[in-house]
Amino acid sequence: MSNRTLVITGASSLIGQAIAKRLLSKGDHALLHCFNNPGACSSLAESTVYSSEIVAADFTKHEELNGFCKGLQDVDILVNAAACTRTDLLPNLSDDDISRMIHVNIKALVAVCRAVVPAMMAKRRGVIVNISSVAALRGNRGQTVYAGTKGFMESFTRSLAAEYGGRGIRVNSVAPGAIDAGSLKDLLSYAEETVKKSTVANHLGTPDDVAAAVAFLCTPDAGFINGACIAVHGGFMTGI
Repeated sequence: MSNRTLVITGASSLIGQAIAKRLLSKGDHALLHCFNNPGACSSLAESTVYSSEIVAADFTKHEELNGFCKGLQDVDILVNAAACTRTDLLPNLSDDDISRMIHVNIKALVAVCRAVVPAMMAKRRGVIVNISSVAALRGNRGQTVYAGTKGFMESFTRSLAAEYGGRGIRVNSVAPGAIDAGSLKDLLSYAEETVKKSTVANHLGTPDDVAAAVAFLCTPDAGFINGACIAVHGGFMTGI
């Protein structure tokens, strides 16, 4: 389908940028959301093949989230890649840490999906892909709240698919594991070999590995996939 409107939240992250590069094609219009680093999206916005708009919004602030949602009209594909991660033992997490994860990973997810669903229903087509995490199914020390928010995301994804699958809307999630991006980079600075050995692949994944799964879910070839979670973790769950 040509002349699509795509929305990618968290587009300034390494995974968000990889998704945008994979998905966007000639004639598309993209709304690229970022938090506080619009420069990371600048190379995406320079393309002459598609048109794009960079929107900075702090999803922990109601006014900015609400303003962002009001700008979402007639969206064909939505990818929710925005995320907040705070890793620490539960008693050490501050109220602000917990609040930010809940606001970005849960409240913003719900608000953005709610904003795009009516137009998708009206034209009886649309694709939503939510970026989850292997943490939703694999218990990890220091990720109690973060894992809980991603568990919510996967349950929400399944229920949203059940609610609107009959209206032509497909809603799926992708769960990255040991990907060389984001908060994992801090861990890699002192435990890279340990992380690698935790996967069957014995190496780290790349943001493009995640983007490839997202891109597939947005194609007609994935037309019979709805309410699913595609794991991209190199066999990280093996033995658990």
